[in-house]
Amino acid sequence: EVTFSTRHFSLYVVGYEEPLRLPFTDVPGDYWAYGEILWAYEKNVVTGKTDTLFQPEGTMTRQQVWMILARLSGADPANMSAAREWAVTNGVSDGTTPGGAVTRQQLVALLYRYATLMGYANDQRADLSDYPDAGTVAGYAVEPMQWSVANSIVGGTSNGTLDPTGTATRAQFAVILYRFWDQVG
Repeated sequence: EVTFSTRHFSLYVVGYEEPLRLPFTDVPGDYWAYGEILWAYEKNVVTGKTDTLFQPEGTMTRQQVWMILARLSGADPANMSAAREWAVTNGVSDGTTPGGAVTRQQLVALLYRYATLMGYANDQRADLSDYPDAGTVAGYAVEPMQWSVANSIVGGTSNGTLDPTGTATRAQFAVILYRFWDQVG
């Protein structure tokens, strides 16, 4: 039996006193997103780039997000092409630019569409006008961004902006996915 403490981000196997640890040499125990990366790794939704490297500052591609969302839905795509087909068929994505780094607004839109597909989305919306770059959010991403901010999934960056066209690192994605799952899972 495995338990997960969200307060301390430790994963314990019942009967053992030591928490499970990440096998990645590039994610030390005091890394700012260690707990969320551990959660995503243990859930088997975000794996390492290799057996020993996570590359937390690397980017996530749109097709990687499609694969992860398909797996979370219970689908088991055999490859990235099948993940793309799942995303398009289910209205999660338009299937374009699969190898492109996912931007923050694209990620929020994908999560929102997935939440809607799965019946997880709610009616909460935040006013984005407090963010100086709110006007730069693409039309397709305005409602998903309002939903995301209202549900504390993706909010402002450390400098107080939404940074809608900025890319999400692998570490940021793990944190965003953890927050998303905490809201809907």
